[in-house]
Amino acid sequence: MASTRSPKWLSICRGGHVRRLFLHAARFPVIAYLVSLIMTACLQSSSVVSSLLIELVSTDLMPFSTAIMMLLGANVGSTLAVQLLSFHVTDYALTLVGLFALLALMTARTRWRWVGQIAFPCGLMLLGLFTLSQASELLANSAWAGEILQIGASSPLLLLLLGAALAMMLNSSTATIGLVLVLASRHTLPLVPALAAMLGANIGTTLPALIAAASRNAALGQRLALVHTGTKCLGACLLFLLLHPLAALLTVCWPSPLTQPAMAHLGLNVLLTCLWVPLAGPLTWLLTSLEPSGEKASVCQISESARYPFSSPVSDG
Repeated sequence: MASTRSPKWLSICRGGHVRRLFLHAARFPVIAYLVSLIMTACLQSSSVVSSLLIELVSTDLMPFSTAIMMLLGANVGSTLAVQLLSFHVTDYALTLVGLFALLALMTARTRWRWVGQIAFPCGLMLLGLFTLSQASELLANSAWAGEILQIGASSPLLLLLLGAALAMMLNSSTATIGLVLVLASRHTLPLVPALAAMLGANIGTTLPALIAAASRNAALGQRLALVHTGTKCLGACLLFLLLHPLAALLTVCWPSPLTQPAMAHLGLNVLLTCLWVPLAGPLTWLLTSLEPSGEKASVCQISESARYPFSSPVSDG
């Protein structure tokens, strides 16, 4: 779902309003974290937010440490759709789309039209998630998919790699984890392999931005993309080593097979926030100290500085 709309959303984000919002929020790291979380929850595509952050860092328009904070916020924001799937909120998607469309029509010519402009896209997002869950059920019922999953269930590492590859191809961890939730709820995929696939999806969704950053001649942007992928890999590897204790804990806390991978997904990204927020400053110093001295400001930086009246920080020092 996110992979089909990311280019459109990315062009909107680069337009001006969202870009200006990010630059204003960069002054206050906590607010920046919350802005990134809320925006990703609305867009349901952390790839869009991470690509925008990489662009802003590459042009020296945003401090590196603030971009790290916003990446962590985007990670947590991307878990909202999975929570909506696990708690069956998407089962009422058609009703909610109708109500939100009616709200948009009623407020179209009033000063409250922004409420409808926000509500209706949220309804469409729920409808997209509902469609995703229905398509995943069709796949879960297929015989060939069951045979493949039975082979992979004996090797969590294989499911981790498969989850990463699928998330990278779809450019969406939500679609991949949504499929995992449906398979787990139907007992087609046991909990331990489902958790492994979820961890792989968290890694795979960062790879397109890393590849895109590697193709650009911008050292800071490349390092930010590497931080995004590296933090996900470290967190996923840590939980991968603890798969069986984690599965036992999830079984005790949440009996529903549909909820267990979703809560693990949320827990992973909250854990990354707790681990890396205190280390954002030292990590920034380490990575920016590798930047060659005397690097000149880009043309994009000069034009953006002229556009915005407030002074944008160009470095963390």
